[in-house]
Amino acid sequence: MPTFSTRRAKLTERLNTLAASDTPLRKLAGDLSKVAKYAIDEANSLSLERVTVTLERLPKKLDGFKIIHLSDIHHSPFTSFEHIARTVKIANRLRPDMFVLTGDYVSHEAGYIKPVAELLGELKAEFGTHACLGNHDHWTDPATIVKSFQDHGINMLVNEGFRFEGRGGSFWLSGVDDHMVGKTDLPAALRGSFPDEMKLLLAHNPIIFRKAVRAGVDLTLSGHTHGGQIRVRDTEKNIIPRRRKAGLHSRRNSQIYITRGIGTVVLPVRYQCPPEISLLELRAA
Repeated sequence: MPTFSTRRAKLTERLNTLAASDTPLRKLAGDLSKVAKYAIDEANSLSLERVTVTLERLPKKLDGFKIIHLSDIHHSPFTSFEHIARTVKIANRLRPDMFVLTGDYVSHEAGYIKPVAELLGELKAEFGTHACLGNHDHWTDPATIVKSFQDHGINMLVNEGFRFEGRGGSFWLSGVDDHMVGKTDLPAALRGSFPDEMKLLLAHNPIIFRKAVRAGVDLTLSGHTHGGQIRVRDTEKNIIPRRRKAGLHSRRNSQIYITRGIGTVVLPVRYQCPPEISLLELRAA
């Protein structure tokens, strides 16, 4: 019968053999390392999403109107100045008619506000740049963000709206303050609009969509979810909560587009969910 020392020697030999071989455990470690590198690299990539949105109440003279929608910039230690600058450069090359921004421009510290305001102020379109606030903006310094953005020519819409007019057509363009901090006032944002005119709403958190539908908003543009930021798929379906899905969705006569955004939070990674520049082409039904 083998002695204890003999059994221990054999066990040690087996462990050494396993450690030196291409075992599933070693393969898993290698795969995880590759995934981690990919996720970090993906967070610094950019994807262009071209989306056509057909709207029944869009004036015919504004058919083909192009909007670039950017959100969740999250300038911070996780989202670099260079990444945002590259986003602005590419977005300008696409030559939209208008830029819209839907919140979360900074995270962590107020020191990131001025640089990101200067960068986003470089966005140039015939009909300007319009924006609303997000929850991270409130957790940082909302008053400074509003002032800095306005100083750089960005129209901040905080529970307010106006009648946009251009190329012989018009629609109501509005923005609400953030839902998570309890400052959303949709009636105030729509005050002054006509019942029968097209309404475009900027709202950081897409949870507002049901109220927007009841209020007769034609198109809501939102971010906040990052599309999940890390997506896990199997062979049958994409395993991601419905409330976090990005893309175009509709309910009755209203639609919402949720962008995956540009930056990251919690961890500086993305997996199967790259940062997004959204180019929306509005078409008259």
